[in-house]
Amino acid sequence: MQTREPAADMESATSSAAELSDSPLPPPPKHHDRVMEEPYVFEPSKDILQLSQQGGLSMVIQTCIATLFTALVLVMPLLLIYTFIRVSWARIPIVAYMAFCFVDPALNNGVGRRIQWVRAMSIWRYINAYFPVRIVLEKRLDPSLSYIFGVSPHGILCFSGQVVMGSLKSGIDEALKGIIVHPAGLRHALTLPLFRDYLLAIGTISSSRTSIRKCLARGNGHSVGIVIGGAKESLYTNRGSRQLILKNRKGFVREAIMAGAHLVPTFVFGENDIFLQVEHPALRRLQRWLQAKMMFALPVFYGRFGLVPRRTQLTAVFGSPLIVAKNPNPSYDEINSVHAQYLDELRRIYARFKPIYDPEGDDLVIA
Repeated sequence: MQTREPAADMESATSSAAELSDSPLPPPPKHHDRVMEEPYVFEPSKDILQLSQQGGLSMVIQTCIATLFTALVLVMPLLLIYTFIRVSWARIPIVAYMAFCFVDPALNNGVGRRIQWVRAMSIWRYINAYFPVRIVLEKRLDPSLSYIFGVSPHGILCFSGQVVMGSLKSGIDEALKGIIVHPAGLRHALTLPLFRDYLLAIGTISSSRTSIRKCLARGNGHSVGIVIGGAKESLYTNRGSRQLILKNRKGFVREAIMAGAHLVPTFVFGENDIFLQVEHPALRRLQRWLQAKMMFALPVFYGRFGLVPRRTQLTAVFGSPLIVAKNPNPSYDEINSVHAQYLDELRRIYARFKPIYDPEGDDLVIA
């Protein structure tokens, strides 16, 4: 992981992005309202960049692994079902295991079952080479405090929670040194056989109030990464689209105030450009109905040659933390006020970094 300090030239921080484009990127926008500090930019490590630029067999391996990675949510449960059907002696253990999936204490303990060797597995090299991660910090964060990272956009499969926050190869632990970021996921996902064990191993916790509060109560850097737009936002994912579902999403603000955890607006450029989505009025009505009834969306999407994801660099920009005063019983007006400040900060960091990392993306739309 190559680190560039604030004193470094901003143009050098965009070198990797420039390599992916035939035309030079425009300079960063000027802010006249206040003096903006240069950000800390953590470029992908040299070995990840070298692997990313290799062709031939290496490119084939990266593509195959990235494609399999996107299908884990289906592959893992199907593998268990196949084993149940084909291997008679394994049926009782599988039934016992599936029952355990629903009562596992890790679902609501606030820390999951984080396993460092899983986050450091060599397979992550190929995934991170396919989706090179650049991390940008507006400010260094104090590891003695706790934070709620409001992550946008959701994308189709929420790669930010897995590739950026779940993998050591992304450099997240170096960039946020001393801070343990737990991605928050739906309880439904954390009960899917095998896939849920993978999610718990990379540090995922349940997005329930109980789990989030237990995590933040630990202090000492324990923090939560919440993809705020959720399943509904995935239905607005498409290449170039920058529409977010945030106006009425205020639960994360309430939890931040109750815990005294600072809010960090986080935008992942490239998340929405991995897949294209099929859009049709009748299909959209069905998707919205399913989302309302089942609490998750079923976007119909495609990449290259079907389900092969598009090679996209992910740039995770962590804005300056919004200082939140602790109040165990926040009022509706207080929540609304902090929520409005959060949206203003998100718009600001998008306006600041879009010309650098997403010059062809649409304007930000918050619904």
